[in-house]
Amino acid sequence: MWNDEQLKQYDEQGFLRLPGLIDHELIAELKAESDIHIRRIEGDGPTSGDTEPRMHFVKELTGEVRTLFGLHREIEPVRRVIRLPQITGPLKQLLGGDAYVYHSKLNVKDAFEGAVWLWHQDYGYWQFDGVDDRMASVMIMLDRTTIHSGCMLFVPGSHKWGVLEHHSDETTTSYKQWCVTIPVLRERLESPDDMVAATGEPGDVWFFDCNVLHGSGHNLAPSSRQALIFACAHIDNRAKGVEEPRPDWVVDREYENFTAQMVEPTAAT
Repeated sequence: MWNDEQLKQYDEQGFLRLPGLIDHELIAELKAESDIHIRRIEGDGPTSGDTEPRMHFVKELTGEVRTLFGLHREIEPVRRVIRLPQITGPLKQLLGGDAYVYHSKLNVKDAFEGAVWLWHQDYGYWQFDGVDDRMASVMIMLDRTTIHSGCMLFVPGSHKWGVLEHHSDETTTSYKQWCVTIPVLRERLESPDDMVAATGEPGDVWFFDCNVLHGSGHNLAPSSRQALIFACAHIDNRAKGVEEPRPDWVVDREYENFTAQMVEPTAAT
């Protein structure tokens, strides 16, 4: 559980880093599992599609894997890590109750080729799934992550701005992105000092609000990086009927209460 100072920082900034929250042994398991699935689908072939066990992939046009969705369903180390009390406890504090995984994804940025994620608020598009903003994400670093390798950037306090104007970008990368418009960015962001770089080491965990403005740049480094992200919602905050609902690899409709299924504590050594 978080103390008052940690809760205050999250409330003020919209994010919080917990260094060394996950032990090295579990990080190694997660990395080994992710590498297995990446190798199965990288290279020539479609840029998106479904794969076993119940996952969905998106690749860059050059064949590198960009994202794997749905790992929380059946991948054992992934199911275990999200149930750790050092994750479930804070989530219950932030959301005001139990939670389910709205979706999970492994974001991959290959050395020199990992592409950008444009500035956006997650709830900027989640709102159209018929959910409210009782949502937060957990990002677990599987590799060393630096400003040079295209780390995520947060804008402190931006979660208090309300939902900004977004638009659909289908040209910057192979993956359709719902991102904040350039006029709004120019109005809101005046200096690089407005941004915080989410750097860290394997096992570090970042919690962040669904309305905090964030994005990431190209990986210019000679090393690849991977991050496992769980988007989580209050157990009662379920997608309601909307026209043209998005697929279940981005809106999981199984609503499994993972915070009620905690496993034994583990921390970095």
